[in-house]
This record gives sequence, structure tokens and C-alpha cells, in this order.
Amino acid sequence: MAPSGGKRRAQADVWMMRLVRDAHLPVKELGGKGARLQWLIERGFDVPPTWVIPTTAFERALSKLPPACEPRSLLRAASTRAVYVRAAEVRERILASPLPDGLDAELKAFSDQNGDRAPWGFAVRSSATSEDGALVSMAGLAETVLGVRSASDLSDAVRAVWASIASGRALVYLASHGVREFQMAVVIQPVVQAISAGVMFTDDWQEPGTRIINAGLGLGPPVVDGAVTPDVIRLSSRGSILSETIADKTSATVVRDHMLVTVPVAGPREAALRPVHIESLGKIASELESHEAIAWDVEFACEGNKTWVLQARPVTGRGFPEGGDANTIWSNVNVGEALPGVATPLTWSIAGAFSDIGFRRAFGALGCHVPKGVTLVGNVHGRIYLNLSEFMKIAGQVPGLDPRVWFDVGGGDLAADLVVESKGASRVGFVARFPKTVSHLVREQLALSRQVEAFVVEATRAFRAHRALDLAIVPDDGLAKRFRDLQTLLERTGTIMLTCASTAFGSHVILRAALQRLGHRDADARARELTTGIADLESAKPALALLGLIEAFRTAPDQLDHEPKSLEDLPAGPAKTAFGAFLDAFGERGPREAELSTPRWKDDPTPLFDLLRAALRGEAFQPASLPSDLTSKLSGYPLLQRAVLYPLAQRARVASRLREEMRTWVTRVLGMIRDAALDANRRLLRLAPELEAEDALSKVPSVFFLNVDELVSVLKTSRSDFALLVRARRAEYVRDNARPDPPRMFKGVPPMVQRAPSGAHLQGLGAARGVVQGVARVLRSSAEMSEFRLGEILVTRTTDVGWTPLFPLAVAVVTELGGPLSHAAIVARELSVPCVVNVEGATVAIRTGDRLRIDGDRGTVEKLEGAT
Repeated sequence: MAPSGGKRRAQADVWMMRLVRDAHLPVKELGGKGARLQWLIERGFDVPPTWVIPTTAFERALSKLPPACEPRSLLRAASTRAVYVRAAEVRERILASPLPDGLDAELKAFSDQNGDRAPWGFAVRSSATSEDGALVSMAGLAETVLGVRSASDLSDAVRAVWASIASGRALVYLASHGVREFQMAVVIQPVVQAISAGVMFTDDWQEPGTRIINAGLGLGPPVVDGAVTPDVIRLSSRGSILSETIADKTSATVVRDHMLVTVPVAGPREAALRPVHIESLGKIASELESHEAIAWDVEFACEGNKTWVLQARPVTGRGFPEGGDANTIWSNVNVGEALPGVATPLTWSIAGAFSDIGFRRAFGALGCHVPKGVTLVGNVHGRIYLNLSEFMKIAGQVPGLDPRVWFDVGGGDLAADLVVESKGASRVGFVARFPKTVSHLVREQLALSRQVEAFVVEATRAFRAHRALDLAIVPDDGLAKRFRDLQTLLERTGTIMLTCASTAFGSHVILRAALQRLGHRDADARARELTTGIADLESAKPALALLGLIEAFRTAPDQLDHEPKSLEDLPAGPAKTAFGAFLDAFGERGPREAELSTPRWKDDPTPLFDLLRAALRGEAFQPASLPSDLTSKLSGYPLLQRAVLYPLAQRARVASRLREEMRTWVTRVLGMIRDAALDANRRLLRLAPELEAEDALSKVPSVFFLNVDELVSVLKTSRSDFALLVRARRAEYVRDNARPDPPRMFKGVPPMVQRAPSGAHLQGLGAARGVVQGVARVLRSSAEMSEFRLGEILVTRTTDVGWTPLFPLAVAVVTELGGPLSHAAIVARELSVPCVVNVEGATVAIRTGDRLRIDGDRGTVEKLEGAT
């Protein structure tokens, strides 16, 4: 073992270095995390005993591998399309490589000498030279292995940490931040026998001077990764508690038999932190800020009454999404509804490019200039977000367009920074192009209905041909061409859809403005009311059809008792016939239908069976009567107002109907791409049969971890080297899914902790009128739909068409994302279900069983006391 104090290791084959005060260790060899831990120890913070394997061990290990494995070579490849394949190959080589001479022996001696000090084993963490710095942190990009005990497991954990740097995302991230060289040290610490743990954010950009703490029982990874709902505590800068939200807890994470396990807890409402812990965290935050007056991310663990600091890093520069910086504002308020959750690489390569091209064309059609190279659509931990800063700069080119209108109608909160962005835009080019733009827009709007009608005829023909096509007999290069043809069809579909969407948005804004001019203070609610009752609205059809399906099964409810898995499992009769007709009409739909890897109802109808069982638990009911026609709606208005409002409302209704129709066609084309992808996966497994077991285990086929260019290349060349890339991407996908959803809007980088609303009153946007009281059912994913009960209030993060069959069963709907023109809002209005959208933190602040009062007019959600 190396000495624990200040002397530099004397021999090249002595690797382990102990971090202690006044150690005078070579900071460059400690890596970013190791150097930061040494910094904390030097300043008297309570850090668990820490050892570091220096960067020179990483250098020595890589020197035995081919030159392509060197960091400089990998970073040069980060700007090429081959980066992900190269990274996957290097990762496999590092995992199979021997450790430098002497390190295995040192790890064995270390385990023998220190095993008694670590009843829960050791934590083996990354410490790259670029990690945890003020400009680059690599948060979540490198590996951490917990609960390691034996010498052989320590050796494997060290290799895993080294290999984690060889990921396409990590390399692209480093290269985008100007990193041209890196090395990797490894930090080893005993796992704290934590009674509770979590993460603290010392300063919230949305609420300056407030500290946010997330904590759970046991070890901290489930809290940091978002696998559990944590307690949320807001502290003032002086350490006083501003608010405290205690989560329901069913388990704590501990280490037993050298493995991480979850154990049940007795008190589900038990607070994770004792008062002494909260007091200590307040002091830690103040002490950190006294040394560096910046915002800090602090990971901590509580053992008895002691609070250990496991890690502390500056917030500045922590993993900016590509195309953004510290001042960029990102939002998924509306776009998150279209593609919620983590997207697979194949979905990203198709839907991401489709969205970017669509937005550019939409802005161009308005006469705005979109600079080359700007990022409009960003990837944040695998989720889709819009770069609002760039959107406002572009929209600001339009004279007289108040950006507040975008947010009032689209949903979200307008940050002051965005007002500045919009005001600073140059309008010279827009004015010069204005005559040509107006002429083009007028022609486009006049022809829009005919354009959609002609497209539907052509697309219907293509859709029927696709259904009749046996993809299995198409040769590999023919399937590659099929992907390109479907991409072209999707691009065309999306262009028309965005034209309809911008028309619907503009029509609604004009109608609302007219109502305001006519003296109606409730212009928002009136505009929404006038645009309900749209005949033949595509997005409402599945929900309406489900009502008929429920009645068909009500005559024979026992058909669902044996839990059928497919149409064939149902006995012959009217119910089976009705279910078959439903699948024939809507089988291409389903929850998260924009994600290509998600099964559609035709692939897996069990969610529909679950919904039917939920509906049949209650008494027979009549669907809410749909709103009356436009003439009836305007009957109470003065004659002159009717003359003004009728054509405006009619135009908004037509545009909304066209938009929902084109949204349906986007989904159908994505379904066609999914069909082709599943057939491609069959061919990929023929080339790399070792992936078949991984497909079955994860239930996400390997094809979805290639982007479309890579997939086309594999089909054309029959290459088999894609397997390494699939494994690396699958690991990143699993890690992204373990993260919490970032906030609906954030600046620079998503915070490490969740901001839970406090108090009994939550504010959102009124989307569908009505005031009701009822019991909440919080559903965090579509897999939980079977838990819903007739007559409950549906509370979820977001909804798409796949969720609409729940709407007729609910007395109200509450979502965290969306605006008054979002999907949930439109369908809820058509079904007369009170709805409030854009309620920040609804799924955290509300628990299943809470009594709520929903006001769809004022956009409020109130938690009530007492029994149901």
C-alpha cells in the first residue's frame, strides 16, 4: 500500500493514494472528482475515507491497446458519424484489457486491509480530468459501481469506470466543450451505511437564495436517478425551512450480501432527514458558498446523526444540452406531449430531424430568417426540448408580435430573458420579404383544405399498399430504400401538419383578440368554448369509440375474466366483433405513439382490455353530450358580434380539425416506419444472433438503438459490427430512463433536484370548462392505466391519443405539460371533461387518493381535507 500522507508514490508500480489533509498529492493525477474531494478534505468537510487510482494507471492500461483507443484519437472521432461505433469498440477492448502491473495485487491488499471498514462494500467512481470542474462536469456520463467487495470485483469495477469514458455521448459532450485531451482517475470510498441520502442544490435559478434538497431512505442513487419520489425540502439561505413535502415511501436501498437491494420500510410517511441533518446541510451549503460564491450540486449521505459529503460540484457548465449555453432557456411544455419520455436513437434520428426541418420551414413560410447551425430541437437526457431562446430570437423578427401571446396560448411561463431575446431581433429582412410572404401565406391558406384533402387521398392509398405489402419478401437493399421513401413521406406529412398547426394557432389568437376587443374579459374561455364541438375530430374518435365498446362488453363482462391478450382470445360474439372493428380503425394508435419502439394497440391490445375492465367496475353511464354547433353557441351574442365572430370561430374550428387530422397521419406514417424497423430487426438478429437474448430481456428490439443512416448502411452492406454500438446505446438508454424528467422549463442545465410545489393550491391553465370534486389517481406511465377507476381524476405528466380512452372514464384531467391548444385540452373539451394543463409538479405534489377540486375555468387544482 502507498503511504497515506504527503509523499508521492516512489515506484511506478504503486498505485493507490489516500486523500488526507496536507497530503500535497499531484492534483493533475487525481482527476476532477478526486481533486474536488481533496479540496473538500483540505477545507474540513466531512468526506468518507477516500483513495484514488491516478490517471497514470489509465494511461498505462491504454498504452497496451491500439492507438485508436487513445483519448486524443477518440475525441477527434467525436465530430464524425463513426464516433458511436468507434466508442463501442474501444469500450469492449478496455473491459477485456489487463490492469497495469501491480494494480491487481494492490487492490487485493486494499480489500484485505480495509474490508472490515466497509460493511456495505466500496463505491468505485469515475474521476476524469475534465470532470466536476467549473466549466465541464460530465454529470451522469461516466460510471459508478456500488457495493464492491472482493479484489476481482474491484478490478472489474475499475475497468468499467475506465470504459465508461468510451461512449459516443461522453465524447461528443467533451469535444463540444473544447476538450482535446483527457485522462481518467478512479475514486474508491467505503459505501456509507446511510439511513438516508440525497442531493442538494444550493441555489435555484428560478428562486434565487433558496436551497432545494431531495432525500430518500437508504442510499442515494434512487433519489439522484429519479427512481423514487423523494422528500423535497426548501431552505432559506439562513437555514430555515421554507417548505417540506414528505413523499410516500415503501422501501429503502441498502447493501446486503454484497448487492444493492431494496427493503420495506415501516412508516411510509416517515421523513428521510432528521432536523440535525437539515441543519448540517444548511451549514454545508453556506460553507461551500463562502469558499466559492456559486451554485453547488451536493450529494450527501446521513449515517446516524452525521452528514457525509460524497460529492460537490459547481453548477456552472454542468452538461449544457447541445446547441445551448448557460443562458439558453429550454422547454418541453408542448413538444413533450408529442414525444414524452426518453426516445430511442432510431426515433431521435427520424423524429428529431423531422421536427427541426418542420420548424425551419414553418418559420421560413412566415418570412423569418433561421440562421444556419442554430439548434431548435435539443436532446436533454434523451428527452425532446425546444430551444426557446432561439425561437424567441426568430419570432422577434415579426413586428408587433408580443411573445406573451405564444405562451398564453401554447402554455408555459414567459421568462424575462425571453422578452429580451425577442426584442433584440433584427426586423429588416422580415420587412423586405413581407410582400412576398403575405402573398404566399394567402395562397397557402386558401388552398389548405384542398391540400389536406388531396394528401389524405394519396396517403390513404400508400397506407393500404403498406398494409398489403409483405415486408419479409423485400430484399435488404429494398428495405433500405423503403426507409428512405417513408422518411420522405413523413417529411411531407409533417410540413402540411405544421402549416395546419400554425394556422390553428393564428386563428385562435385572432379569435381571442377579437373577443377582447369586443369587451369580453373571459376571452380565453370564450375562444375555447367557440372552438369545441368540431365534427369528426380525429383525436377524439378513439375515446368516443371506446364508449361504444364498453357497452358491447357490458352485455358479456365475463369475457374479460380470463385476461385475454389478443383478439383471438375472445369468444365469438358481438363483443369480439366490436373489438375487432376498434382495432381495425385505431390499431395504429397507442400511448407514446411517436416513440417507434412502443407497441401499438394492434401489437398489444392488453391496455385496452385493462381500460374496459376499469370502466365495467362502475355502473352504466351515458357519455357527456357534445357541445352544440357554432350557430347555437353564438345565439347569446349581439347580432353585430355574431357577424364578426362567426367567420373567425369557423376558421379556427376548421384549422383545428385539419391539424388533428394531419397529426393522425403523422402517427400512421410513424407506424409504417415501425413496421419496417421490426422487419429490419429480424434481419439484424440474423447478422448478430447474440443480441436476441438482450432484446428479450429489455423488450426493446436492437434496431431501435441504431439511427436511420446506420440502419440503412447495415441493410445495404450486411455488416455485423453494429452489435457493440447497440450494447453501448442500450446502456445509455437505460441510464436516461433512470433519470428524473427534467423540469418543463429550465435555464442552462436541468437542476439535479426536483422543485415540488408547496401548499394546497396548484395553478395551471384552464383547458376545458367545469368545476368538479373527486379523488385523484396519479399515473406516471401508460403501464399503470389498469389501476384507474371509473369516476376518478386523472393526474399525469402528459397525454397523447393513447391516453384518450381514459378521458370518458374520468371526472377531470390534470397534466403537467401542455397548453390550451394541446391534445389533452382539445379532447377534454370535446368530451366535456374539466381539464387543467401545465400544472408544474402535479405528479409530485398530488398523491393517489387525495381529494381535489378542479376548476377548468380558472385553471386551479385545490387539495381538500376530509373523506371522499
